Amino acid sequence: MAKSFSVFQISRAYGRSRWLRAYVAIKLAMDPIFETAWKLIVFRGAQVVDIGCGVGLLGITMRAAGLIERYRGADMSVWKVNKAKQAMRYFGFEEVGYEVNDALTTPIPQGATVCVFDVLHCLTHDAQKKLLARLADAADSGSLVLIRTALRKSGLRYYPTLLNEYRRRLAFWIPRGKINFPDRRELIAAFESRGLHVAISPMWGKTPFAGELVVVEKPNS
Repeated sequence: MAKSFSVFQISRAYGRSRWLRAYVAIKLAMDPIFETAWKLIVFRGAQVVDIGCGVGLLGITMRAAGLIERYRGADMSVWKVNKAKQAMRYFGFEEVGYEVNDALTTPIPQGATVCVFDVLHCLTHDAQKKLLARLADAADSGSLVLIRTALRKSGLRYYPTLLNEYRRRLAFWIPRGKINFPDRRELIAAFESRGLHVAISPMWGKTPFAGELVVVEKPNS
């Protein structure tokens, strides 16, 4: 899929912070989740809800790649949402929307493509169960649910991932709290118990970290 803007151009949209610009550039260069998500988003042609959008990279890269699907991103972090809006205004992507909201209350329109990337492990066990139930409801109503997460003790990549999460907390990139990567069987059961189809595939790209893409949909939807 053609890209209208380079990684360098996108990173510049995030202001003067060299650290943040470097983070954006490295993330876009090494993480395969964006181009993978684009393909599924285009295939579906539905509006996109990005729960836990961070600094809004999915929405910005969608427009930078020429995708026209409606996009709405939400994150609990005010400063991250403000950075996402800054990048949106830099490029003039005024139809890309960002808001401050949490994973359990962000609205999910029926039939949307719902993206939840690197969010589950930040939630308590109870909150995680509630979010998975919300996502199961969404899939059962016709949405396509895309989750990226590491799975608990899933191999050698798990431990660098765990160490990186502690580092991210020390850097205040995400709020401090228990790191709660989901168990593979429990994650699958949350959806298959509702009669939903679940597919899991590796999604770590050029990074040393663990990550699986979980695609959930209603059979024959």
